[in-house]
Amino acid sequence: MHETQQTFRRRARKWLQQALTFITPSRATLKAAGIGILIAALLFLVFTMADGLLFRGVGFGYYLLALLSRVIPALLAAWLISRAVFLAGKTPPYFRMGVAFTIFCILYFFRLRAAGWILITMLILFPALLLGALSYWRRHRGEKWSRPQKVLTLLALFTGLAGIIIGLYLFRYPGNPVAPTRNYKMTAPLPPAIAAADPSRPGNYKVSFLTYGSGNDKRRPLYNKAVKIKTPTVDASLLLKSWSGIYGKLRTWYFGFDATELPLNAMVWYPENLQGPAPLVLVVHGNHLAQDWSERGYDYLAELLASRGYIVASVDENFMNTSFTDITSGGLKNENGVRGWLMLKHLERWRKWNREPGNPFYHRVDMDRIALMGHSRGGEAMSHAALFNTLPCHPDNASEAFDFNFNIKAYVAIAPVDGQYKPAGILAPLKNINYFVIQGTHDMDMKSYGGLSPWHRIRYDDGYTGFKAGLYVHHANHGQFNTTWGKYDGSSPYANLYNITNVMPVKDQEQIAKVYISAFLDINLKGDTAYRPLFMDYRYGRQWLPEQIYFNQFEDSRSTFIARYEEDLDLRTATLPGVSIAARHLSVWREARHDLMWKDHISRAAYIGWSREGADSLPGRYTFILPDSARLQLAGRSLVFSLAESKESARHVRKGKQAKDEKKAEKKAEKEEKDEAIDFTLELTDRQGHQVRFPLSACAPLQPQIQKKLAKFAFLSKDDDAESIPDFFYYNLDMLQKQHPAFLMNSLYSIGFIFDRTASGVVILDDVGLMELGQ
Repeated sequence: MHETQQTFRRRARKWLQQALTFITPSRATLKAAGIGILIAALLFLVFTMADGLLFRGVGFGYYLLALLSRVIPALLAAWLISRAVFLAGKTPPYFRMGVAFTIFCILYFFRLRAAGWILITMLILFPALLLGALSYWRRHRGEKWSRPQKVLTLLALFTGLAGIIIGLYLFRYPGNPVAPTRNYKMTAPLPPAIAAADPSRPGNYKVSFLTYGSGNDKRRPLYNKAVKIKTPTVDASLLLKSWSGIYGKLRTWYFGFDATELPLNAMVWYPENLQGPAPLVLVVHGNHLAQDWSERGYDYLAELLASRGYIVASVDENFMNTSFTDITSGGLKNENGVRGWLMLKHLERWRKWNREPGNPFYHRVDMDRIALMGHSRGGEAMSHAALFNTLPCHPDNASEAFDFNFNIKAYVAIAPVDGQYKPAGILAPLKNINYFVIQGTHDMDMKSYGGLSPWHRIRYDDGYTGFKAGLYVHHANHGQFNTTWGKYDGSSPYANLYNITNVMPVKDQEQIAKVYISAFLDINLKGDTAYRPLFMDYRYGRQWLPEQIYFNQFEDSRSTFIARYEEDLDLRTATLPGVSIAARHLSVWREARHDLMWKDHISRAAYIGWSREGADSLPGRYTFILPDSARLQLAGRSLVFSLAESKESARHVRKGKQAKDEKKAEKKAEKEEKDEAIDFTLELTDRQGHQVRFPLSACAPLQPQIQKKLAKFAFLSKDDDAESIPDFFYYNLDMLQKQHPAFLMNSLYSIGFIFDRTASGVVILDDVGLMELGQ
């Protein structure tokens, strides 16, 4: 018996050795496989860099130079790695180099994280199988093959070929259409449409065009001999420390200047037949390939606004952007403050020209009606421009004195970043400005609505008249707000990870931008308040806007707030002195940070949840109780608040350890939750006991969180698929008073939220207050 077992083991070991010998490729096959891997990796690098550079305005010579600057170091690194890997010493050098080159390129140059390893596997495995099998077949053709040899070679050949074809298809595949999301806001009673002209329609002015700049730009003729007005350079060396080192020298070599001589260049659209001074609008792009000139991409906005009586300058800051000369450095760092500072330096020129006889804009600019607008990093630059405009010197270097103090009436931020530069180490504090921010759900660059962070930081002094507003747009992306950036929010291979099928048509996205930006400027630079309701609720302007889901954010500077949740950690007190909070039958009640996907801190808010699990359960209630001393005057006001949906569990959690069955039931319930709109009842009670009740949906039900589905496949994205975006709710108290004449509106005792219309849910409540009508 023992001898039989030993014989069986010897045979099994021999069979295993033979099988391993059979499937182990020869050195010649491995050499061919290594060449295949190198060719695949090189082709991948060539074509992805062509998409990122050659097809975006970089000349072929510069593209070739940038390509070689990556290929040569990668080949050198691959050779060194292959020599250093002792365990792989029995494999041919070509194979070791091919594997090392592929891994180095994907992880170092592209840094794709988890998706990078999938790409590395495909670039190594399938070319190796294909070229290895072809090499084996070529060397053994004419010989007599065994059936296993034929099967294995054909299997390797077809697996490699099929893998390459399928991989290329998936890489270029734009993604699947996603089922449309129901727009619950349009199911509610619609407010009356604004009775004013479409702000996106061209005006009556003929539009003219010119450029101003240094007059000696080595790359762009329109800022060389073609300039109408020559401008001096500005010295940013005290502020822009990252223009240094070898990459700084390469940047200087390409552009022909360094941080001590930054040019003031811009394209200008203006009304030719204008009578009298015109409002001035400056717009600046964000980070993009420096050689793919970005400032021309706002022509659709500039031409519209110029036809409506504005002077619009699209500012060139391409020299601040990521350049092919950066190779692996990633570009300038902490430069967004300089982007904002440059906008103010441009305004200094405009102030001078308006006073300078003989200048084309002499006495044609109304320097008391100015707006600044920025996109992406240019959007963050708006925060810094607003801050620097009020300061005597730079907060990080007192040697850089400021004397700006421009009368800037409005700031617009398009899909802005926030906090890439922090003056004095903090997020830029903002005060007494009119501000509008717009962001899309399908932004594949700024995936989180980061513009809400500066929006919430804006504070208003008593007596200041103005407002801030935000708009979150379903299916809008990052690039289509700029005509040169387009549908892909990046170049290969990053753009190939995303599902772009569901991005809205470019004309629709431009239409939304034209309606909102033109209306915002008309309100703040021309005093046309007819468009103000559009910023509270997009449905007031639905006749001008594409059919999409929109979330509005709004705050008027003269609002009175009952609860902002910033003052303390006591759940039973509110912001307005003497106001108390009571709650009953809630499953969730806490005050916490309202963070978005990237942990962008918006503000503190109340998290309120309820779950009517049994037929006899009572509805949850959350109530503000006002003291006699409040003496709130409600005539001519609206009750307002911000509301967002939270996806956390609404089930009641009992004290102590949950039973296993109860945990399973909770997880099952969470999976079965449907994206349905939340509705509940609001209840006003006066001091005589009279009550007025009305549903949340009298304004609109709460739209569920938008499921973005940005990545082609869910595992390719490390980010959440949705975020809790707040929407603005408002209720006209004068209208309620007419409907309930017995109610003593100016003797208000309590404001209650009664969660009786939706079985369960969790909401994020913030900024509960009173806003004057007709502001």
